[in-house]
Amino acid sequence: MDMRETAIITGAAGGMGAAIARAFAEEGRDLILCDLQAGPLEELAKALAGKGSVDIVAGDVTAADYPARIIAALCTRKIGALAHAAGVSPSMADGKRVFDINFTATTRLVETVLPHMAPGGAAILIASNSGQIIARPLFDNALKKVIKGGSSLILKLMLRNSRMAYPMSKRAVQLYAKAMSPAFGKVGARIVSVSPGIIDTSMGRLEQKAGPEMDKMIAVTPLGRMGEPNEIASVVAFLASPAASYISGTDILVDGGTVAGIDAAGGPLKL
Repeated sequence: MDMRETAIITGAAGGMGAAIARAFAEEGRDLILCDLQAGPLEELAKALAGKGSVDIVAGDVTAADYPARIIAALCTRKIGALAHAAGVSPSMADGKRVFDINFTATTRLVETVLPHMAPGGAAILIASNSGQIIARPLFDNALKKVIKGGSSLILKLMLRNSRMAYPMSKRAVQLYAKAMSPAFGKVGARIVSVSPGIIDTSMGRLEQKAGPEMDKMIAVTPLGRMGEPNEIASVVAFLASPAASYISGTDILVDGGTVAGIDAAGGPLKL
């Protein structure tokens, strides 16, 4: 794969997104940086100047025309990597908005970029270990219906609470990456999800302040700490590289062992 193929990073102004952008820039990739506000994107683009071309696309990821605007910035280039890090946490929006940003916008973007993927390219969707924590047949079956275009009463009930909508949205991303793998394979590309644990970003710190749940999760995490944005970026860079050429349709858990620690403690209700 030509390492100068374009990499698209959504949520690029956030802690994880910016770390991913820096990692891709070090590889010499051309970049398209995407986030809500132009100002932070311009600052990041300035910091990355000289390592490859950098374009920015500012706007709301849930807007119907946003994926098309990204493709317009792509011009005739192919996508070597999509790192979709845009998302919100439970404290940032109500349940429906959380699901729309974290999942519905994801499907619209992925299906728009699919025809533009380079052979050997990869789409990496940032999910969350919370999706694995709630992985149960009842929830999975409901989400699979939604992924196929149906509706689910269970999901509608879960969206009444942003703290339940969030893990449901991230579980949906995990299941969606698996469901889309055959379509990506037909164009010689790959798609995976990456599920971080608690990461030391402004979003992570916001949720830590919102209640005791985060501190309880850190307490049972085998590595005993939050993760760093660079620890996610390095995994994303690997998954986008030829070294990961046989990885598709799966979720990669990068959480310092938090899910394992919760299981060892007796499950989330025991925290």
